[in-house]
Amino acid sequence: MAIFEKESHSKVILDDTEKLICIIENAQNINKHTEYRLQVQRGPSKEIKWTVSRRYRDFAALHSVLQQANIDLPLPPKKLIGNMQPSFIAERQVALQEYINQVLKHPILALSLPVRSFLDPNNYLLNIAEQALQTMSIALRGDGQFELKGPLAAIGWRVRKHYFLVTDSETRTNCLLSWQNYGPDRYLSDKDLQAAFKSIKGVDHPHIDKILAIHSLESGAYVVRRIHETGSLRDILYGTEYTRNHLAKYGNPKVRKPLTEGQIAHYGYQVLQALKFLHDKGLPHGHLHPGNIAIENQNALLMDIENNILGVASLHRPYLLELKRVWSSEAVDVYCFGRTLYELAFAEPLDSYYCDDYPHGISAELESVLQLCISSVACKNARVSGALEPLLQHPFFTRATLNGSRLEAHHLKFPLPLKEELRRAADAVEARLKADQKLVRSAKREVRIQEILNSETELKKQKKRARKRDSMWKSTSSLAETVRSQSASTASSPTPPHISGETSGADASPRAARSPSDARGALLSAICGFDRARLARVNSR
Repeated sequence: MAIFEKESHSKVILDDTEKLICIIENAQNINKHTEYRLQVQRGPSKEIKWTVSRRYRDFAALHSVLQQANIDLPLPPKKLIGNMQPSFIAERQVALQEYINQVLKHPILALSLPVRSFLDPNNYLLNIAEQALQTMSIALRGDGQFELKGPLAAIGWRVRKHYFLVTDSETRTNCLLSWQNYGPDRYLSDKDLQAAFKSIKGVDHPHIDKILAIHSLESGAYVVRRIHETGSLRDILYGTEYTRNHLAKYGNPKVRKPLTEGQIAHYGYQVLQALKFLHDKGLPHGHLHPGNIAIENQNALLMDIENNILGVASLHRPYLLELKRVWSSEAVDVYCFGRTLYELAFAEPLDSYYCDDYPHGISAELESVLQLCISSVACKNARVSGALEPLLQHPFFTRATLNGSRLEAHHLKFPLPLKEELRRAADAVEARLKADQKLVRSAKREVRIQEILNSETELKKQKKRARKRDSMWKSTSSLAETVRSQSASTASSPTPPHISGETSGADASPRAARSPSDARGALLSAICGFDRARLARVNSR
């Protein structure tokens, strides 16, 4: 098994939630077709960037895959005649840039394997699912407890998490197996990892889903759970089956079934109890969303508690990076809990990193809970308000008729040395989140400074043009004033005596009778009738 996974284990572990930025730099004609040169940047750092060349048919192939998400995307149409003309290529480049911007604007598309492979083919191979199938075939063959029946293609949003249908060899019941590669936040050693898996397999809590089996391999781990036929809470919200592709299920669902406030209070209270229990035991969740909550017999079951140990990034990490003070493990869980309640209440995910205004129709108590979790004030003061205990005591949950008394702590025990390692790992996760938040703020600051510099440069240009216009106006006014003064002095001076007697009085009388006002009128008429085009060009050399 180690030989099979040696190559993948040696690669740098990427954060698959990092934002990708794509700019189409130029287009060039190669072998009677046009290739567009794309510059792609990962994360806020401008140093992590690369280029990839794509043809129009590559964009069309990507669009064909993304259509199952039922999201309207502006792909420019294909043109057979005149598609090599420079003007057409320039127009298509602009249209393709708008297309890729719209794709990356939707989180569910930006995190999907087709988009990641399109922009970063070196790190995201399209056959990654085949590699996972081969890995699980070998692992289960040696385990003997479960038999592999087949893969469930792309039912979840994670690129490196794959689901399989397996059968328990003893009970002959079908189960759900998930295989997940380690993430960038894995800090436990192999020995501590095995001990942590052994502990969480024995967890006993009425609102935490039981783990049937969990095993670590060199590059990841697989977990076996029982199948919830209704799927996750997100599947219930959008009226879909859990076996469908996640793009088709959650891209732009046609069915939306928001929960009632009574259901939100009931299930939300149970999820809070599970989160509080995990934090008391030293194991933050950090990955809460409706997709890892199951409902069975009016009970909410929290799933994927192993994600924190595996070190994978949260679905909400891109939003967390926009916040300055939400970085502690408890504040992160409170923030994710608020986003979960928002989706349960409105049957659509929150598309911003905080929310102060909510649609009409919700009660003041539910709005108060959301304000405590995802408002701009709460996010700025997360060190104070980011606690689970105040939420458990909130009237919205305590007044719910279906909520009983507080549950006592059930079973989850970690050895003392492992508890210390888990605490250090949690500190490291928080430190990486804080560092990335600082990088995002720094990148935004650089953009603002550049915008200010550009605006100052433009302002200087405008001032220079204004000074030039003023100078030209002053020169023109000075020239007109000079001509006017000379005309006035000439008209007021006495008529010189005639030298020759041949000049008749009739010829001199009109000049003597011309008044200063006539002279000024002639000057103004000459200025108004001035035609620059009639001037002859003079060679100054």
